[in-house]
Amino acid sequence: MRNKLVSLLLAAALFHLAIAAQAQYKVLHGTFGNGGGVRGNGDNIVYDTAGQPIIGVSSGGPNIIKAGFWYTVGISSTLDVAFTSFFGDLKDDAVLLMWSVSASSSFEGFNVYRSSGDEDAFTQINKELIRPVKAASYRDDTALPGASYLYRIGAVSGEIEWSSQTISIVLPSKPTTLYQNYPNPFNPSTSIAFYLPVQQRVELIIYDVNGAKVRTVVDGIKPVGKHVLSWNGRNDAGVQVSSGVYWYRLKAGKEVITKKLVVIR
Repeated sequence: MRNKLVSLLLAAALFHLAIAAQAQYKVLHGTFGNGGGVRGNGDNIVYDTAGQPIIGVSSGGPNIIKAGFWYTVGISSTLDVAFTSFFGDLKDDAVLLMWSVSASSSFEGFNVYRSSGDEDAFTQINKELIRPVKAASYRDDTALPGASYLYRIGAVSGEIEWSSQTISIVLPSKPTTLYQNYPNPFNPSTSIAFYLPVQQRVELIIYDVNGAKVRTVVDGIKPVGKHVLSWNGRNDAGVQVSSGVYWYRLKAGKEVITKKLVVIR
């Protein structure tokens, strides 16, 4: 009877933890006295819930963070920090990273780290510290189609930076692409973008409605990736063109793509 009662109490405790603790917590050394498995080094230890399978372990500096439910009973620190979610999505040829945190103490901000597949070769890709809001995001416009990346978020607190779990993003491949100019219609200038899957020679030329060449925007070898160029609405002689419809043509290798743009004076 006693063993049955203990089993029922343990099951109830695990059920409660699964509902209440859906986060990754920084826990000070010695917070717990028993239960679960120990993950940590340096000055920090975290304990996973008893019976919780290992989903994934990420390390950062002197800390270890594991995806899954975490033991929260008896936490006494006022800096019980949790990355409650972290995921990525594809948005207009870029990787959009979104994460949420729950914290009882403020951060200076967040950093974003990316690796091309090596767990030990993460590089910071944000130029400035990201604002310390509970629901934050970052757009990685430098991610290349067809590439695979690992991402990790760092939460800065004083001289310490706490790491999130690592997520993997695989971008689909992309053919040579000419984007619609923006703004369109425009005055006085507009941006024209194109994507190259391989390094090659490209021509981007503006034509009028009669097919006469107006302006050569670029003529040369360009590397792999997305390129954004500007046209100021002037011809090769530096004279402003009149209002009307024009065509811009991209020639890259054997690919030729044409789109329409409108000038308004």
